Amino acid sequence: MRFTLFFFIFSLILLCGDICPVFSKAPDTAKIAFSSFRDGNVEVYLMNPDGSEQVNLTHHRAEDIDPVWSPTGEHILFVSDRIRVSDLYLMEPDGSNVRRVFRKVAQREHPTWSPDGRRIAYERVEFDESWIYIANIDGTNEERIILGRDPAWSPDGTEIAFFTGLAGHTRIWLFNLHTRQQKSLLPDNAIQWMWYPAWSPSGDKLAFAWLNHFPFIGFVERQTIYIVNRDGTGIEQIVDEAGPRANEPAWSPSGDMLLYSQRLENNRSQIFKIALVGGDPVQLTHIDWNYGGDWFDPAYALPVSPQSQLLTTVWGEVKKKN
Repeated sequence: MRFTLFFFIFSLILLCGDICPVFSKAPDTAKIAFSSFRDGNVEVYLMNPDGSEQVNLTHHRAEDIDPVWSPTGEHILFVSDRIRVSDLYLMEPDGSNVRRVFRKVAQREHPTWSPDGRRIAYERVEFDESWIYIANIDGTNEERIILGRDPAWSPDGTEIAFFTGLAGHTRIWLFNLHTRQQKSLLPDNAIQWMWYPAWSPSGDKLAFAWLNHFPFIGFVERQTIYIVNRDGTGIEQIVDEAGPRANEPAWSPSGDMLLYSQRLENNRSQIFKIALVGGDPVQLTHIDWNYGGDWFDPAYALPVSPQSQLLTTVWGEVKKKN
């Protein structure tokens, strides 16, 4: 009888660990998640918007990169090669409860959340080609949608921005999830070498990085950040072109500032922020190599609903830190 009771309780604990909601808490104040190479390998860090209180979240010997906040701020999605292949992982904002998103291993990179937090889009590498996929956040219903890289899901949920193209002719495209049609963000005769699309919080603009010189003729020092209206009009340069290479723009939740990474004279990348109107760049990181910031502010976050908790799964077990 005792053995039967023990077995029942033990089975109940295992079942709850597999299907019960994981309750997590979003930060009470604004935080920036970013990648940093300062502890012997790349880790995911958090910092305040002024660059203070930089904290290592992952503490793992693997390479942990590309963190992105969930719309509610309760979870951080990131890329790690903990099983020798870069794939997608989830964790809480304090770095706890790290687990894989997908049961089947594949090379998945550059994730982005849907605005309701229920799905994700990402880049999946197959036979040296990069495809944009979408899937549920629990790893189910994975679907390949279009050839491309670095997806960004629009705030209204209708489009995914991405870039594609051959060397010397990379362009940003908008893929409509309802019509399954794509269109170029800018006309064919407009600027080339466009990367890293990022939607404004209101969805009416995109930021992107642009190399405006022919490759191999000094273009490395000429990459800069622009913003443009969603309809392709009103291109505006934000970061001084005379400076070192700037890339990976990300918007502040308020929509009046941009984060970006910039390679400095020592060839190391640091994270900056700049106001869109009349602002000068402010350097937020100074140690070693830092890049890829994503900004969360609870004042602008999606409200938490009773159904928003993520479920753990058999393949989403907590990964032990080693």
